[in-house]
Amino acid sequence: MATAPLREVQMAYSIDGRGEPLILIGGFTMVKESWKPQIAALAEHFQVVCPDNRGAGETIAPPGPFTIADMAADTVGLMDALGIDSAHVFGVSMGGLIAQTLALDHAARVGKVSLGCTTYGGRHAVQPEREVMEILARASDPALPAEEAVRGRLTTLFSDRFIREQPDELEAFVQFSIRHWPTPEGAAGQLGALGVFNVKRRLGEIRCPVLAITGSEDRMMPAENSRLLADGIEGARHYSVDGAGHMFFLEQPDLVNRVLIEFFSR
Repeated sequence: MATAPLREVQMAYSIDGRGEPLILIGGFTMVKESWKPQIAALAEHFQVVCPDNRGAGETIAPPGPFTIADMAADTVGLMDALGIDSAHVFGVSMGGLIAQTLALDHAARVGKVSLGCTTYGGRHAVQPEREVMEILARASDPALPAEEAVRGRLTTLFSDRFIREQPDELEAFVQFSIRHWPTPEGAAGQLGALGVFNVKRRLGEIRCPVLAITGSEDRMMPAENSRLLADGIEGARHYSVDGAGHMFFLEQPDLVNRVLIEFFSR
């Protein structure tokens, strides 16, 4: 395990490939190993850095609450530790919040940014259906066994087609998630950071090239949020992965990798 000692955390990360740096920032409780379907393809073109955000994987969260801004500062700290002046960024879900914060508050440190299945936050964002909120609330019960929690939220993460046609891959995801289950403190810290994020009024400040990408069948983060991001950021592009759910990058990795390589290489 590679780690970098930062101000508040010992940040775990992986690094693969050569070329311009590209940082992949995961969503809620995602771990660096989640990016396996992306790393092989992207590392042929970029130096791919995959950190464990504080509270997930092998990066232990410090005591007390923290914010999305704290996690963005962690990313910058990791860049400093690795001698990276500037990097492209692909962030999904919560990682997309971190990526927006990097583009806003650390603009000199980012090149191009892709925002995956994410939102600008706040009450004006498009919210999930009530059924989805109820599923997520049940699955977030800290007393629930890990396997039951993972299986309980599958319908909010993947498209119906993927669930129906890819049972082996779905089961592999379940077992992977159980092995990398977060601590209650880590999950609670990340959830608290998610709840107070809102940069809708600041989107016009983002000046770097942006690609907003999402799955057309995303139930957890309705796809319209991606369109709202693209509309709010000058010059931003939008791409919809047809038929995919929230985990669009795992459902259709070959397509997504091609789109990312084309965007970051231009």
